[in-house]
Amino acid sequence: MAEAKKKLHLRTFGCQMNVADSELMARILGEEYDLTARAEDADLYLINTCAIRRKSEEKVRSLLGSLKPLKRARPELILGVGGCVAQQEGDRLLAFAPHLNLVFGTKGIYRLPALVDRAARGERVVDVALEKEAPDLPQRLWPPGTFQTMVTIMRGCDNYCSFCVVPYVRGRETSREPGAIVDEVAAFVAAGGLEVTLLGQNVNSYGRGLAKPVTFPQLLRRLDALPGLKRLRFATSHPRGLSPELIKAFGELGSLCEHLHLPVQSGANPV
Repeated sequence: MAEAKKKLHLRTFGCQMNVADSELMARILGEEYDLTARAEDADLYLINTCAIRRKSEEKVRSLLGSLKPLKRARPELILGVGGCVAQQEGDRLLAFAPHLNLVFGTKGIYRLPALVDRAARGERVVDVALEKEAPDLPQRLWPPGTFQTMVTIMRGCDNYCSFCVVPYVRGRETSREPGAIVDEVAAFVAAGGLEVTLLGQNVNSYGRGLAKPVTFPQLLRRLDALPGLKRLRFATSHPRGLSPELIKAFGELGSLCEHLHLPVQSGANPV
């Protein structure tokens, strides 16, 4: 008889990318853990954090404080904080919360199984390395009836706007290979999916660092050609990369929705 899986509880703060990252955490840990909505049933409790707004950071610290009774009642529970606040704060989070077992940054997601194992052995773990390489992951699956999904196409940003911490907590821009993105979207559509939102801190810069550079509009055209894909969206764009080629795509691609997520403060040269 197969051994029952342990239970993982996830709390997510912040943007669409954080939601996608939490899904990725569950996927990476899926061989050993099943998701549970009940925190009191969890063997592993992970908080995925956002550092863009001060209120998000305050919520995370408040949540950590509220979890002290749960940790006292279940000392074997592994409590971890990941994401942007973890990337920013590192060891300071361990000092703030003595009941915290694990702090992992935005790239530490890919090393989660090993980090959790270390925490389970009693080590208080901090991993905020911003390495670029991401390993191959298990094939992604969607629950029956899922009509919409988010697909990460790139991470990080090279713009260093004065008001924004993204380059410091997400690292420099790195793009996924277009073939891997097309395959993931095609698999989603084959499973009955209809709508895909492409995610990145700056999707307009997609493809620049690849061995064979690809523009973002070229990627959109490849995805639009997939039979069965009804709606295609993306977020977020930087004005610097809003090319005539991309604007033209809105008029020519049938699946591309008439919706543009553009942070206008990024368009002020002094800022």
